[in-house]
Amino acid sequence: MRMLDMLFRSARLFHRGARCTLLTTRDTHVTGIRVPFRRLDQPVDHGRLMLSRSLAQLACVEANDFARPLVLLDSDILMNGSLQPLFAEDFDVALTWRFNKTMPINGGLIVLHNHRPDVARAFYRRFLQCYQERHAVGDNAGWYGDQLALQELVGLDWKQAAAQPRIERDGVRIRLLPCDTWNFSPDNQLAAIGNGLPDKLVLHFKGQRKRLMEPFWDAFLAPRTHWLPWRRRRAEREAVARLQRAIAAETNAPPPPSVAEVDA
Repeated sequence: MRMLDMLFRSARLFHRGARCTLLTTRDTHVTGIRVPFRRLDQPVDHGRLMLSRSLAQLACVEANDFARPLVLLDSDILMNGSLQPLFAEDFDVALTWRFNKTMPINGGLIVLHNHRPDVARAFYRRFLQCYQERHAVGDNAGWYGDQLALQELVGLDWKQAAAQPRIERDGVRIRLLPCDTWNFSPDNQLAAIGNGLPDKLVLHFKGQRKRLMEPFWDAFLAPRTHWLPWRRRRAEREAVARLQRAIAAETNAPPPPSVAEVDA
């Protein structure tokens, strides 16, 4: 719940009129989210989590009025800048690519523009059909199938994606954005977030990096919530000082035991 609160509040920092929606289940007790939001309750198959999420996202897409662009996000994400320059571009769907041979398209951030809502909806239906028909077997239904389906629809490896930021597939204009700016995952150490990552617009705290989400919020985003300039400056100084002390303590601490981590 704390992660969701930080995600929604970060979105409202840079887009004051953003409408936040939580995709969850009817049985989920939601507390501690301090910005207005609506919830869309959908069933979840715990053995097919990512497929369930994609189905819930489709329900959201179908119900959306597209009065504004729709951004589908993982819960372990913070906005670190405005997406308005992206929204000023002419495209239907925006996806983020990374240096990964098997899954170059990350499913943690999908932008559906409101220029042509019917085209955006049709893309998402096609994506889910591809997922269900060819990538919903075994572990893929539980975790990676969405990214495999997105890769199939895009049809490019990461080198090609880097060279072709705009493509068209079945009449859908797709904007391909580098994860390095638009879906960035820092190294799993406090020092990696110490400068506020000013050139990264969307931060994705995947896996064990989730522990960095609150320190980043505390140091670089929470102070922006103060309207009085002097309170903001003081909050920034105090929060950055806390982070620097934590970085020093972590740097001087013995390394933790090594563990296997799946980087989704």
